[in-house]
Amino acid sequence: MIKRIKYIPLIAIIVLFSSCSFKSRTTPYIHIVNSAINSATPVGKKVLKMAHKMAYNRSVVIRGSCWNYIDVIYKKAGFKGYKNSRIVFNSNKGGPYIEVNMIQSGDWIYYINHSYHNVEHSAIFVAWLNYSQKKALMLSYSGKGRVPARYKVYNLSSVYRIKRGRL
Repeated sequence: MIKRIKYIPLIAIIVLFSSCSFKSRTTPYIHIVNSAINSATPVGKKVLKMAHKMAYNRSVVIRGSCWNYIDVIYKKAGFKGYKNSRIVFNSNKGGPYIEVNMIQSGDWIYYINHSYHNVEHSAIFVAWLNYSQKKALMLSYSGKGRVPARYKVYNLSSVYRIKRGRL
């Protein structure tokens, strides 16, 4: 009986720390995110809610690239495989690029990241901040398993692929 009592404080500490392991973060874009979720299609809502939950409510970090992170979001949102998602537009990094009016909240966007060495990048489209200048709020993951995804503004003038969930 005495030995069991010794372990109770240890168990309590473990439970306390494990319940605190998911650290919720905030973003200055939360009003835009909430508005995008509220006005999104049913597919977009599922993707955006899962993306926000992973990135901000749980601060999930994974090993892998931006593509791997977005793939996990889509799978957890229920859009795994070709039957549950579709390619809306498909080109290559050299173009041709899409007309931006094709993009919807929750879309998985592949684009040239003009703010970082013009490399290929993929992220989840949240909302337009300046449609005429093609500036958009995206949920972006830098990869390498260091920090959770974050909302960031990108130039979407060079989008070459769009993937969208299908109900």
